Amino acid sequence: MRVPLGPWSLAALTACAPPPDTRAPVSSTTPESSTHIALAAPRTADAAPNLDLLRALAQTRTFYLGTPTHPTISADGKAVVFLRSAARDPKQSLYEMGIDTGSVRELVSPDALLSRPETLSPEERVQRERRRVRTTGLTSFELSDDGTKVLVTLSGRAFVVDRASGKARPLPTGSGAVLDPRWSPDGTRVAYVRDDDIYAIHLASGREVRVTRGGSERITHGLAEFIAEEEFDRARGLWWSPDGGRILYEEADTRGVDILSIADPMHPEQLPQHIAYPRAGRANASLRFGIVAASGEPTTWAQWDRTRFPYVAQASWPEGGPPLLYVLDRPQQVGQLLAIDAASGRTRTLVEERDAAWLNVDSSVPRWLRDGTGFLWSREGTDDWRLELRDPNGAFVRELLPPGFGYMSVADVDEKTRTAVVIASDDPTREAAWAVSLDGRFAPKRLSQGGGVVWPTFGKRHDRYASQEASLTAMPRWMVRSLDGSTAREIPSVAESPPSLPAVEIAQIGEEHVRVALVRPSDFRADATARRRYAVLDAAYAGPGFAVVKQSALAFVRAQWMADATQAVVVAIDARGTPRRGRDWERALWKKVGSVPLEGHIAALRALGVKYPELDVSRVGVYGWSFGGYFAALAVLRRPDVYRVACAGAPGVDWRDYDTAYTERYLGLPDENSAAYDDASLLSYARKPVAPSLARPILLVHGTADDNVWFVNAVKLADALERGQRPFEFFPLGGTTHVLRDPDLYQAVYLREARLLREALGGPQ
Repeated sequence: MRVPLGPWSLAALTACAPPPDTRAPVSSTTPESSTHIALAAPRTADAAPNLDLLRALAQTRTFYLGTPTHPTISADGKAVVFLRSAARDPKQSLYEMGIDTGSVRELVSPDALLSRPETLSPEERVQRERRRVRTTGLTSFELSDDGTKVLVTLSGRAFVVDRASGKARPLPTGSGAVLDPRWSPDGTRVAYVRDDDIYAIHLASGREVRVTRGGSERITHGLAEFIAEEEFDRARGLWWSPDGGRILYEEADTRGVDILSIADPMHPEQLPQHIAYPRAGRANASLRFGIVAASGEPTTWAQWDRTRFPYVAQASWPEGGPPLLYVLDRPQQVGQLLAIDAASGRTRTLVEERDAAWLNVDSSVPRWLRDGTGFLWSREGTDDWRLELRDPNGAFVRELLPPGFGYMSVADVDEKTRTAVVIASDDPTREAAWAVSLDGRFAPKRLSQGGGVVWPTFGKRHDRYASQEASLTAMPRWMVRSLDGSTAREIPSVAESPPSLPAVEIAQIGEEHVRVALVRPSDFRADATARRRYAVLDAAYAGPGFAVVKQSALAFVRAQWMADATQAVVVAIDARGTPRRGRDWERALWKKVGSVPLEGHIAALRALGVKYPELDVSRVGVYGWSFGGYFAALAVLRRPDVYRVACAGAPGVDWRDYDTAYTERYLGLPDENSAAYDDASLLSYARKPVAPSLARPILLVHGTADDNVWFVNAVKLADALERGQRPFEFFPLGGTTHVLRDPDLYQAVYLREARLLREALGGPQ
C-alpha cells in the first residue's frame, strides 16, 4: 500500500473516496429490517457547494496538472530538463529551461513522436498503476550521462531525443512493448525489457542483442515484481555495471503465486485480465538476481539464503562498489545488506539489521562513495533514525547527524567535497534540506529556507539541484538552486491555482502532542458572539508509513472545499502508528492495525473538543481512501458512539485478501496470528446487528478494476453489511482502478459525499 511522497501526497489521501460511477447506486434494503435502510438521495437544497471549484479540482487533478515533473539538471549544469502538461490536459511533453537565462523550450511532444493516439500494453498499464502515474503522453525520461541525449518511451516504443537539435528517432527494437529502458554508462547502448527478457541495442549500428533467455508471462527478466514496486519503492529490475560490460537483473518467477482475475462488467465481451497477486499467508514470487554480460553470455546467479530472505527490497550496482542487495526475511524483522562477487555470485553480509516488530526500509541508501572508501547507511534506533558512514566492509565509522535530528533520506553525496545533502526535520510536519559533512568538519547547514516542506533532486552535478518547495502560505513550486545560494530560479508552471489558499491551522493536542490540521469553513466566525458549533469531519488515512499533517497548502485545498460544502470543520490527525515520532510511537500498531489508530483518533477528537469549543465532537463523520477507506468503515462499525457517518473508498476489508509484504509486516502471518487478523477485519463487525440508534450509514465506493485493493473487498463488505442489517450505499466503479483519473467521476462522488455528510451531521448549530 505504497503512497507517493512529497508535498502533494496528502491531496491524494485526505479527501474521501476517488469518484464513483454516476449511474444509479446499488442501494441495500430489506423490508423486514427497520435498521437496514437506503441512504437518502442528495438534495439540491443542501449547502450550495462551490461547483466551479469542484470542477477545477477534478479537471486539474487537484491543481497538479501543469506543474513541472521529474526535473533533472543537465551534466553541464546549464539546463534543467522536465516534463509538463497543460493545466487541464494530462498529456505531458518534454521541456528544458536554461538555468541562467530562464528561457524554456519544448524538446519533444507526444504528437511529434506518434501519428496515432497513445495505446498502452497491459504491462505498461500495470507499471503506471504501480507508480501512481496521473498523466499520459511522456511520463518518464532518462538523461544520458553526458546530458546530450534523452531517452523516452511512448506506446511501447523507445525514442532518443537529441537535446541540441530537438530531433527524436525511434530505436529499431523488435516487436513487443519496450519497458524500462536504461542508458549504458557511456551512452552508446540502451538496455530494456521486451517480451519478458532483457535486450540491449547499440545506438550507432541499431543492432539489437538478446541479453537473457527464458522469459515468459510467469518468469520475467529485468522487471521489478509487484511487491518490490508496491511495498518497497523499488521500481527497477535491471542495472548496468559501472563499466557498461555487464547487467545485474532480477528474475521473478510467479508460477506459485495466486492468479486473480479482473473482469470488466461494463464490457462482458472482453476476456478477464489475469494477475499474479500474492495474498497474505500465501506464496510470493520466487526471486533470483543474476549478473550477465551485455553481450548475452550465461548468467552468474547471486547466492544467498533465498528461503530465509525472500524479499529483495533494494538493489544497485554503484560506481566504486560491488553489486548490492538488501534482503529481508518474510516477517521483515531481519534485513541484510549483501555485496555480490560479480565473478562467482557469492555474497557477503555488510550490515545486518533486526527489529522485534518490523524493519522500515530507507530506499535512499546505501549510497556508495565513488572512491570506494565506504558508504552511507541509515538505521532506525529506539528513538530516531540515524545516518552513518561505514567502511567498504560495513564496519561503523561515524554518525553523521546528532540524535533527534529527524533524518528522513539522503538526496545526494559529493565525494570531492565530502558533503552529503539530506532531508530532515525534528518537526514531523516539515521537511528541510541540510548539507552534512562526511568527516565532521562542520555542523549540519540548512539549505532550504521557510517553514514548509522541501524535497531536493540532484542529477550528475552536486552544486545545483531542483527543489520542490511548499508551505501553508503559498502554492508549491519547483526551483533550481545552487548549494552556495548564488542561483535561485523557478521552473515555470502553467498549473492553475485555487481562487484562495485554504485556511489551515496545525496544532499539537493532548498529552501525546498529536499533530492535527484543522480546516474551517471559509465563512467561519471565531468571535464569541457567533456561538456556533460545527460538526467535525475526520479526513483519515491513519495507516502506517504515512503522515498526513504537512506544511503544504495544496494538500488541503480539497479539504477546504469539503469544509465549505458541508459547513463542518475538517481535521487530519497523525495519531500513534504514524511515522516520524520515533520507533515506539510507530510500532504501537504492530498486530493492532485497527484498534490503535482508531483509539488514537478518538482520543485526538476528544482533545480537540476541549481545546476548540466550536467543535461539536458529538457530531463526527469520517471519510478516506485506501487505508483511509478501511479506517472510515471501521470507525462507524466499531465506534458508532463516536462516528455518525462514513465514506469508505477502496477499503481493505479482510486483511487476508491484501498483499503479503504490507499485511504481514504489521499483522504477522495469518496462520500464526489469526486473532490479530480477525480483530482488524471489517467483517468481524459488519456482520453483527446493531441497535437502530447506532446504525450508522456507510457510503462504499470501489473500482471494479482495482488490482491493489481488489474489488472483492467491497463485495465482501457489502455482503456482510447486508447480513448485519446495516444501512449502506454501494457505488461500484466500472473499469476504475485504485487511482482515480476520470474528472466526471471525481466530481460526482465528492459532491455526493459532501451532501451525505452534511445531511447526516447537520450544519452549524
